[in-house]
Amino acid sequence: MSCAALASARAACVAPLSRAALSRGRRHFRSRRALAASAAAETSPASGTQKVCVITGANTGLGFISAREIAAKGHVVVLAVRDTDKGAKAAADIERALGESGAPASSGALDVMRLDLQDLQSIDRFVDEFSAKYDACDVLMNNAGVMALPQKSLTVNGIETQMGTNHMGHFYLTEKMMPKIFAARGRPRIVNLSSVAHEWGHIDFENVNSDGLLGYVASGWLTYGRTKLANLYFTYELHRRLRRFGGDGARVDVNAVHPGIVDTELPRSLNFNFYPQLKSMGSLITPEEGARGQIEVAIGDAFENVSGKYVAEMSGPRGNPLGPKGVHSIAESSRWSYDRDAAERFWKVSKSMTGAVWACLGETEQPQIH
Repeated sequence: MSCAALASARAACVAPLSRAALSRGRRHFRSRRALAASAAAETSPASGTQKVCVITGANTGLGFISAREIAAKGHVVVLAVRDTDKGAKAAADIERALGESGAPASSGALDVMRLDLQDLQSIDRFVDEFSAKYDACDVLMNNAGVMALPQKSLTVNGIETQMGTNHMGHFYLTEKMMPKIFAARGRPRIVNLSSVAHEWGHIDFENVNSDGLLGYVASGWLTYGRTKLANLYFTYELHRRLRRFGGDGARVDVNAVHPGIVDTELPRSLNFNFYPQLKSMGSLITPEEGARGQIEVAIGDAFENVSGKYVAEMSGPRGNPLGPKGVHSIAESSRWSYDRDAAERFWKVSKSMTGAVWACLGETEQPQIH
């Protein structure tokens, strides 16, 4: 599908977000205002102040654990989720868990907001709602994703679903959130979830949308690898552009994380789910172990003023399988991921396919790439 067709599909698919849907997402937990007031005295390990953290896909898996642990530190956590009923249940479960663990009453606020990364108009509406509520975004954790969907499908905007969810949606979201990220004090952070799967990913610039008979093969695994390489291209290129832009851009840190081979719901769509076998062999790590890296990169002292890095769990591939699990360190990604020309080219392709402008970095609209 051409970029022109993608743009037409985007314009034709505007689905208004109902007030009822928003209210469903907040009905199961205490008001954000009350929680935020009680949390004001709590300090964060990174900067000594309460932060506003947006986490995509926060209703399950690594996003859920990240939301729980970051809220426990006294921060405001926005659970940006596709299904607000599931998001409300996750928020209630987090509050229950914090209460049972004896967490102080100053634990942070939870706010559920609807965000569908497969619909660029939904992203627009999310950013509008967020901007009406919050002055700034201190942490944007681009966590949500899908893996190896056996049958190719398209987003509302005509983008292949894995690429649309894992990269293009987050690329567009990040661009729209940049004014609020620039408004944050100190050093705001962007965390992109990648994977060791990037190592088998190679971008076909003539077929980014995985079209045709050979465009979507191996039950979606090759396309999944491409999306994870795309996450690294985005991380490294955004870091470079922020630094070149200077000013507020020089304060924003952006890093990518491979959480590990984690026992979550991510493999739910696989034709053959081999994760139970991996678990029986002791090759999986728990969600709590897997989330440690992205939590530390988001709010930890060790990653203050660290940017443009790949942080990987060290007991999996290319690590030490006999080493401790859930230990994340700065690592080298694949040699392909450091191709600056490819990253710059893919940035332009991403702008063309999503309509993102990046005016916040002094850029102009990208002509359509066919």
